Amino acid sequence: MNFRHHASDSVGIPPALGKAMANYRSLLDELEAGSIDDSTFRRRALGVGLIVREHDAWILDLSTERWWRYDGVALSSIRFGEAEG
Repeated sequence: MNFRHHASDSVGIPPALGKAMANYRSLLDELEAGSIDDSTFRRRALGVGLIVREHDAWILDLSTERWWRYDGVALSSIRFGEAEG
């Protein structure tokens, strides 16, 4: 079996990333307004920041401000600004 990962491979950014960022911003607004508590925020943020598709999965990492893509073989990442276009 031969596994290869090319950093130059073109990966289409799923529209779900933009939607997830908008949903995350809404969660932050709710937290700042006091309409949800920290525990609710963390639980809902986990659901917002994990996108599983047929051929890959994306996870939002706020500590590095990146989306990480896992394709079953390797991880790659993009910064928020690149995802938001």
